[in-house]
Amino acid sequence: MKRILSTLISVIILFIVPLISSADDKTDVFLVHLKTSLKKDDAQICVAYNVMWAALEEGFKVKVLIDADAINTYKVGWFGKDDIEAYKIPENLRQELSKQFSADLDAVPKTYGAFLIMLKDRGVEFYINKEMLIVSNIGTPEEPLKQISAKFFKSVALKEIVRMRAEAKYYMAY
Repeated sequence: MKRILSTLISVIILFIVPLISSADDKTDVFLVHLKTSLKKDDAQICVAYNVMWAALEEGFKVKVLIDADAINTYKVGWFGKDDIEAYKIPENLRQELSKQFSADLDAVPKTYGAFLIMLKDRGVEFYINKEMLIVSNIGTPEEPLKQISAKFFKSVALKEIVRMRAEAKYYMAY
């Protein structure tokens, strides 16, 4: 009996425990690629936030790559704010999001700045193209996020961007 119990414990340790512990590692990545700035087309970047929330609700690991002209949306302007921070979410959209996600209306952000923080707090990872920041004179090689409002963004180089895209199971671009 001891031998059977010992064998059973060994099987559990060798085969079942690694499966359980690696379950989180196998969560599919949903990559949202923001390329269009708020000033060029506010609908694209605003819809992207909704998709990020939906992907979280579906259980995906959500990563966001801010790239191309979208970097300008998060650039600190004259008054120390970026373009999207105080940008209000239309009330009819807030009500729709409340219904879709079965969330209390008070839990739905009123601005896209608050929406960004909510997504970050729920686990969305935000990355921003380091080379675009440098080329656009928004950042420097030493301080790529120098003029970016969201200091929790992680600046990434080109090879990291390629890896992110290659590793993502699902991809949407805005």
